[in-house]
Formats: sequence, structure tokens, C-alpha cells
Amino acid sequence: MSDTLRLLLALLELAPRLKDLLGDKWPPYGEELMELAGRAGHGDDPDELRRALDLLVVRLLAEPPAMEFVEQVMAETAPTAAVETVTRRGQVSPLVVPDAVQPSTDEATGVVTIPVFYGTDRARGDDTPANYFRGERGAPVFGVAEVSVPTRGRDLGALTSPSWWRLEFSANPEKHVILKTIGALDRDVFVTSLKDSVAAAGEHDVLIFVHGYNVRFEDAARRAGQLAVDLKFAGRTLLYSWASAADTKKYTVDESTIDWSRDHFEAFLQLALGEIDAGKVHIIAHSMGNRAVINSLERATSWQLPAGAAKLGQIIFAAPDIDRDRFVQLAAKFRGCAARVTLYASSRDVALLASKFVHGYPRAGEAGEALLVVDGVDTIDASLVDTSLVGLRHSYFGEKRSILNDMFNLIAQQLAPDQRFDLQAAGDALRRYWSYRA
Repeated sequence: MSDTLRLLLALLELAPRLKDLLGDKWPPYGEELMELAGRAGHGDDPDELRRALDLLVVRLLAEPPAMEFVEQVMAETAPTAAVETVTRRGQVSPLVVPDAVQPSTDEATGVVTIPVFYGTDRARGDDTPANYFRGERGAPVFGVAEVSVPTRGRDLGALTSPSWWRLEFSANPEKHVILKTIGALDRDVFVTSLKDSVAAAGEHDVLIFVHGYNVRFEDAARRAGQLAVDLKFAGRTLLYSWASAADTKKYTVDESTIDWSRDHFEAFLQLALGEIDAGKVHIIAHSMGNRAVINSLERATSWQLPAGAAKLGQIIFAAPDIDRDRFVQLAAKFRGCAARVTLYASSRDVALLASKFVHGYPRAGEAGEALLVVDGVDTIDASLVDTSLVGLRHSYFGEKRSILNDMFNLIAQQLAPDQRFDLQAAGDALRRYWSYRA
């Protein structure tokens, strides 16, 4: 019998005692315990069952009346379980300590599984990956999501999902980018796990992706995994998922939330810089997510980071939905904080044109007459990467081969614009920018 099953059976036997000890706090624990018993009885995936049981044990260990009994049960039934109790600042804190989390490749199918280390301030949903986090605001939490990305038969940049018109009614790992699992971790365990994973990586850099407006957690994690694979990023992939309502009718709600999320993202960025022994920290921010990033960078000179902290590498503002004039103001404050700052803009981005209509002023991600050129930022006019009549998709940064190739040369090769083959200089000496070759 496995340690997981032994521990589950022991907790079921202990349940009446825990119910008495925890009183009104017990019902959600009891319901979860019964659900796990049902899953075990139906032969659910052992690894997923173990992860879910670990998370339940962690929460039980955080309840002082139950701690001693749960620890005793663990010692007797699952001595090799990955749950330990540590002392920190004089208090006992229950932690789950996973093994170093690494990417993996199924050689038979070509499917790559990417661990996406996330921070989020979304409210918790149910236990399914698709609804694990909701669109409402919550307390900042951390964890690891597993995203599988097919490398055979998928076009570069494609964020493939099942399609009814292709008669695809369920996700297929060999065809679709899938959020497989989500696990929550205590902050200290998150840092330890991420630090171990970075140390074991071929490249000790990390890449943080910050999504834009109208994006669910599931799709943000899938995009982060797809970017990691298509950019051939050899470091570790991080995601900050702010509490977007993921509703096209709630644009102003998302605007309010991204401002509220700024301090949470800033703390996440400082964690990546100062606590995980990374070499460089790169950031790709999309659309409205740029607001959290740029408003955090404004304060970068005041951060008190430890000696030996990582440096900011490549900062990429992709289709930023932020007031153009405000971007100019902030750019003067964060100039020099990173190795290079790049802005991708387009005159064909319909979403930004709609945003300009709402706000009355140009957005920083527009091109054409509104194209933004500012000292310390390499501006790339991406208008020519798509010639469709319907305009460029707002998510072009992650979908178009030419953009992905350019970001690869930027992040992996650290090439300046004049060294990147697909780009050509435009403008004049006083207003120099770059565009894609026709």
C-alpha cells in the first residue's frame, strides 16, 4: 500500500477526533477528505491524489488544535511524505517541500511539460485547473502550474485548444496547449522550490509573464508555457496573474484591479530578484498588464534588495494599453534599470484603437502617427507582421513567428535591434525606431 493511501486511511480514522477539535472549522476539511477518499476509490491519478492530500495536510497542520495529531499520524503512516514542519521566527509553520520542479519532454510524443511558477491575487475557485482561480480579487498566493505544450504539428505561436468545428471535444496533449495541474505552495516553500529549480536549470535566468485585460488564469498559464517553449527559454518560467475579471464587458473593472494589483506584482518581482538566486530577470508584459510593470519600475531605484540580487535583463512592453503620455513620464524614471527595454507597437491593433476611443488619448502600443519613441526604449513597429484585412490580433506578440523570433534573439542572444536580421532602421537620427522588413 502506498504512503498516500496509508495516510488517507489514517486521516479518515482520525476524522471524528479532528471534528471535535476543530468544531465549526471542520466541515470544509471533512468534505475534502471525503472527496479524496472517493477519488482514491475510483483509481484517480496517484500523483494528483498525492498533491491534493499534501495540500489538505498542510492546511490541517496550520490548525493548532489538530497539529499534534496530524503530525503523529504522518510519522506513523507516511514517513517519506514530502511534508515537514519547520520553525521560523519562533513560530511553527507547516510547509510542503516538493522536489526541484523541472521541465520534461515525452520523447515519444514530443509533448513538453513546463512548470509555471505563479503568483496571483485572484480569489480561489474550485479544484479543477480551469476554475482553480476566479476573476475576483483575493489575497496574494503562490504555487506551481504544469502546462503541456505539443511541439509536433503545432505552428509556432499557436495557443491551440479543442475546437468543436474540428470535432475536438476534449483536450489532446499531442495537439493542444493544456493546463494540466495547479498546486498551491506556502511562500517559503515556493521560494525554496523555485530556487532549487533555477539552480538545476541550464540557464539561471527567469522569465516573468504578466498578462493583459480579459484573461483567465488558465489562459495566462497556457500562454506562459507556450512562450517558454516557443522562445526556447532555458531558464525558469514565472507568471504573475492579476485578478482580471475575464469579461469583455468589464474593462473598467480590470482597469481598477490592475492598479490595485501593482503592489502585489512589485513584491513578486522583488522576490524573483532577491530571493531565488537568479542570474537575470526578464519580463514580458502584455496589454493592460504593462501598467503594473511600468508603475513598479518607476520605484525601482528605491528598492532595498539584498547584496547579490539578480539584475533586470530584458523588459518587453508588448502592445501596452497605457496612456502614451503617461508612458513617456514613467520611462524617464525607470531609464537604465534594465539591460534593455523594448516596446512592440502596431497601427493595426484593433483592441488598442478601441481603448483610445474609450480614453480619448493614444495608447503607448499604437503605431502610425502615435508611434512612441523615447530615450532608453527600443520601439519596434510591428504593423507589417500581419496583412489581414481584419487588423492585427492584440495577442500578436505571442502568436507571430517574426515577433517570437525577434524576442528569442533579444532574450537568448541579447542582440540589439541593429543586430537582428528581421529589423530595419526607420525614422531619423532624432526619432529612431525599428520596423520589420516587408
